[in-house]
Order: sequence, then C-alpha cells, then structure tokens
Amino acid sequence: LYLLAVLAPFIIADLITPQLNKPISGGEFTFTGATGRGACGLDIGNLSAGVSSSLFDSSSQWVPSDLPDGRYILDDPVCKGICVQIEYKGSTAVFPVDNECAACDIDHVNLSTEAFLILEPAGGNNGLATNATITYLFCNSTTVTTNC
Repeated sequence: LYLLAVLAPFIIADLITPQLNKPISGGEFTFTGATGRGACGLDIGNLSAGVSSSLFDSSSQWVPSDLPDGRYILDDPVCKGICVQIEYKGSTAVFPVDNECAACDIDHVNLSTEAFLILEPAGGNNGLATNATITYLFCNSTTVTTNC
C-alpha cells in the first residue's frame, strides 16, 4: 500500500482511451486561428484539432522529444497519435489532435480554420457547426472523404 501511495503521483491518467472509437452524436465544432505550438508542444498544423481540457491529464509532465529542435512535449496520451473524426453533412474528415480547447466539452472540437472550412465551407453559423458526429481515434494522418 505504501508503494502505491508513493508511485501514484507518477502514474499518468489516461483520459482519452475510454473515449476512443465511441461516436458522439449531436457534437459541434468551431475554429480558431491559433498558430505556434499547441498544448501538446507540437506545431499547430493547418489541418488540426484542439480537444476538451477534460481529455488532458493535469499531472502530465513535459519531456524531451526526439524532434530535430529537441523541444519538450507533453507526455499525455491525448498527445500521442490521437485524431478526431468528424462526420458532418455527408463528409468525413480526420484531424490530428495537437491542442487543447479550454471552453470545449467532450462533444465539441475546435479546429484550425482550414480544417473547419473543409467540413463547412460556408463558415457555419458564426463559426459554429452543429449536429456532427465526433469520434476520437488512434491515427497518424489527416484524411478527408466527401460523400455527395
């Protein structure tokens, strides 16, 4: 019991895995013009997503990366090969998670502007698109499929 109490602070909670591969209907997505590095310590891509703070473990540590610049990255499962798939109006797109959205619930994803416009070229209702299906997945790429 003592060992568990000592090691507990060093165990990273995996808050994303229980959410993987579970479609969430009635979801919504917005967009941001964020640039630079996101909450994971990775560069925010042109086609990327920020997800709910509730999917990040506040006890995660910053660790050295093997990236060429040697930057530190957040050692959190949500930052390791996680994508969000969004199904909306007959189109499906998958974007990598590289940022956090403090104002988002688990059924709300904040996309880069370019990612948002792929799914909602008209811009939505003041930058908000509703009635989407959100699914968190393991992944390693961005894909877009349009079914007209």
